[in-house]
Amino acid sequence: MVRPLIRSFFVLVVSTLLLTAVAMAQQTGLSGVIVDTQGGVISNATIEAKVTGGAVYHAKSNALGSWVIPNLAAADYTITATAPGFATVQKKVLLLVGQLATVDVTLPIASATSNVVVDATDQTAIDTTSSAVAGNITPDEVQDVPVNGRNYVQLSALVPGIKANSFGNTPAASGQSTNGGDAETGKFQITLDGLQFSQDSVGSSFGQPHISQDAISQFQIITDRFDATSGRSAGIYVNVQSKTGANTIHGSAFGYFRNSFFNAADPVAKKVIDFADQQYGGTFGGKIKKDKMWYFGSYEGEHQPGTQTLTPYVTTTAGSLITHPSTLKINEYLGRVDYQRSEKNRFFLRGDGFKQNTDFVPQNNELTQSYTSSVTSDGYVFDWNHNISANLVNDVHAGFHYFQFQNTPYYNNNSIVLTLPSATVGEPYNEPEIFDQYTQQYRDDLFWLKGKHSFKMGGEYLYTVHGGAFPQYLRGGLTTCSSSQTASQALYNTFFPNGTLDPTTWNYTAINNYCDKGEIFTQAFGQYNINIKRNIIGVWAQDDWKILTRLTLNLGLRYDNDLGAYNTSYVPTPGLLTPNTNPNANFAPRLGFAYDPGGDGKTSIRGGAGLYFADQVANAVIDEELYSSTARALQATLSGTNLSLPSPFAGQNPSSNPTNYVTSPQPILRGAKTPYALQASFGVARQIGWRTSVTADAVHMRVYDDYTALSGNLLANPANAEQNLNPTTAINAATYASRSCGNGGITLDSVTNLATGAPGGAAAKQVCNNLFGGSVRNFSTQPGAGVIADALQVGVQHTVTKGFTGALAYTWGRTKNSTNGAFGYPNKPFIPGLQQEWANGTDDQRHTLTVHGSYNWKYGLSLSSLYHYGSGLAFATSSGSTVNGYSGSTRTFGAGVTPVAPGFTGTCPTTTCTTIYAPLSKVSYDAGYGYYVIQRDGFRGTPYQRLDARLQESFPIHERFHAIVAVEAFNLANHPNYGNFATAATTGTGTNAYGHPTASSGNPLEYFGRNLQFIGRINF
Repeated sequence: MVRPLIRSFFVLVVSTLLLTAVAMAQQTGLSGVIVDTQGGVISNATIEAKVTGGAVYHAKSNALGSWVIPNLAAADYTITATAPGFATVQKKVLLLVGQLATVDVTLPIASATSNVVVDATDQTAIDTTSSAVAGNITPDEVQDVPVNGRNYVQLSALVPGIKANSFGNTPAASGQSTNGGDAETGKFQITLDGLQFSQDSVGSSFGQPHISQDAISQFQIITDRFDATSGRSAGIYVNVQSKTGANTIHGSAFGYFRNSFFNAADPVAKKVIDFADQQYGGTFGGKIKKDKMWYFGSYEGEHQPGTQTLTPYVTTTAGSLITHPSTLKINEYLGRVDYQRSEKNRFFLRGDGFKQNTDFVPQNNELTQSYTSSVTSDGYVFDWNHNISANLVNDVHAGFHYFQFQNTPYYNNNSIVLTLPSATVGEPYNEPEIFDQYTQQYRDDLFWLKGKHSFKMGGEYLYTVHGGAFPQYLRGGLTTCSSSQTASQALYNTFFPNGTLDPTTWNYTAINNYCDKGEIFTQAFGQYNINIKRNIIGVWAQDDWKILTRLTLNLGLRYDNDLGAYNTSYVPTPGLLTPNTNPNANFAPRLGFAYDPGGDGKTSIRGGAGLYFADQVANAVIDEELYSSTARALQATLSGTNLSLPSPFAGQNPSSNPTNYVTSPQPILRGAKTPYALQASFGVARQIGWRTSVTADAVHMRVYDDYTALSGNLLANPANAEQNLNPTTAINAATYASRSCGNGGITLDSVTNLATGAPGGAAAKQVCNNLFGGSVRNFSTQPGAGVIADALQVGVQHTVTKGFTGALAYTWGRTKNSTNGAFGYPNKPFIPGLQQEWANGTDDQRHTLTVHGSYNWKYGLSLSSLYHYGSGLAFATSSGSTVNGYSGSTRTFGAGVTPVAPGFTGTCPTTTCTTIYAPLSKVSYDAGYGYYVIQRDGFRGTPYQRLDARLQESFPIHERFHAIVAVEAFNLANHPNYGNFATAATTGTGTNAYGHPTASSGNPLEYFGRNLQFIGRINF
């Protein structure tokens, strides 16, 4: 019912949209009303806003005394208001990113003794015109808060609504995955200086562009209900602003150093893990021409030498360990030039670059499976801000950004991969893995103050090309080896007599003989280069209408469309349907209000609701292009015994006759849509005195049409839609027309009989069981797949009083979801089962608290600290087995199996009783399905606590130069925090048994034991 409402709303305002010329970051600007001492409005007053040491902006008050200067850089401003016959008044204000700060000015009558009146501005002032639920990271917090690893994203913990304990590439809020994987796809967006900065080729676990913390001025996180000027996110929005130059030379040089000599023992390994890290760099800014042109540049590098320890199953010496050096290197660049040609025309040009490389990444504890990983990004942004008149401003953005993610085998010896019992040997099957993204962005924004209306209208166009290559099983691989013999290290040593690194010495005859119960070998043939072009458009109109003196309505409508999200031009394999184009009804109305009951700017009661469409991340589209058309490429499979390793396909060309080979397509199902969210909130913000403000907001988010994977290898039982039938025996000439191979992905009555030209029959059966006998993964968006998130977000902000600054962010939250993302299967293989997938999301942490304080003492000493508490995240559970031959059923106990608690001594009511170590309350019997099922996210991790602190000494070494030495202690109380747990319900009571922490917690840094970092800086 939601979409028809959207269409109706669109009809009412389509004329407005036709007038608009991207979704730009939430507006940053200044506004206010000019009055005299009797409260009468003053029209045609002149307002000047000057950045400290930088640009100057002007505006005029209208007939209502209102004025606005939109689209500003967040910074410290001096506001000067003048009018004939009145004294000049000046105010100073810190403008935050995304804030339309209200600066009302009262002008007294001019007198001979008072020409300029300086009026103090309260830095805790709240925004009484916006209903968005947002938090800001101020310049002081960017500089003063201890940040483990200098990852600015960690500062998002200071914002109410952020529920993560550790941070990688993105913040995490209600409904957001904390692991940076595919579950959070499309639910966040990061902009830098007004243009999209985040990549959308692959999930965030593959990396995101990054810049130095010292290059960031400040940033804003909108956790709920951003206005129509922002889009392509169904969750949160992050607005980052880079630093700029000024009339005076300013900059820094820094080094951050740590070593495991000062660390406490790892809480999992129970020993100090070798670790060293060096981060270094600097910034430099100044003027090219005073009050006209400025420059700023930054560089940061990181060198983290380390050692990886492997315990390979295949080894020439039983029980031996292998250590291997692994070094992380990062380089980050940013440069910016700002030019104020006149008071009406301003320009800036910014460029940025990022390179991260890890030269050795192990997996599966076998050396041959290791790889090298790199992430690269480069880009620029050009901006022209033009004051058409005092109340009409136009802003033009243009930019280009390049992103590349790449994994390549470390030992490039051209070996096949062997998936053997207890060990996987050979080059990784899914590498080389290269994803490129080239994006051009163009946007125009128009800001217009007209009476009580503040209009924001605009449009954007993004042209994105996804390139690269992803030929899985390029070299071929043994994907299954079934043997009647027990695996042992001694036996494996006969397979690899000279070790695993030289494939020319592998004993393939012995391996073939060992796999005496069957082998499956897969190899890629054809063309696997990626070439996907997307034309992304967005238009929007927003009116912040001051309908009453104390009441502002935030009215907005946004339209987004991704014209290249689904590729309809390729020729699919017979039996697959070409996906339809992306639905075009992506209209997102947004309505909010902000009410100041006292009219004094100290209270805001706010709320509203709106629709938000997600960004279409290209993972699924890329896989469909590569693996769903055998006319272009295929992964052919042979099965049997003694497959003549290492080259079972020698002398064969599967590309010339693909129907003779089993393949594994990954189609997007017809009817796939853009996921979208309904967001709603109600809250209050209040200044309570003592230079303190408090906010409290109740927020709700419901995501619809989320991505999930459905298996195309299955047939639903007509007598029980939740059970699977074997296609080999279930399909026949009499039933083909009413059956489909797996959730409607392969429609049998659309398959032409290759012999007779008639639909269906034997050809349909062949398509289902031969051509698609491999793993068929259908990418699907379903109404039953989504997120439900509710939260109470409370924040307290205290500005400087006698050297002390503090803040508190508390979130009570509850999150449920029904999918792990586009690559995650539901436990029950058919669409009706999605409704029973709802469970605690992996970001479901009921209580999250972050407290920050900073105190500047005399003699240049200062102490800054941060305390973070999390009540425990939810983790996915599994039964350790599968049923129905369906790989997604990892939480199901087989037919005739009854789960029982440890120590069970009664009579088993069924054929078999299985001991499980998870609470029995997490397991239930599904009568319709016929199996016991364990709750999807049924395990709750232990509470997380971390206290970080920085002790700093700053002393002058010249007129404008200050040297800083500091020591930072992370996890000062050495609280044991764990990043992962054993969650297989059938695991016994050993070290890694159910509920126990697993693996080393050395990465990410937030799970270290107590560790120290030493800092040296020069600021000027």
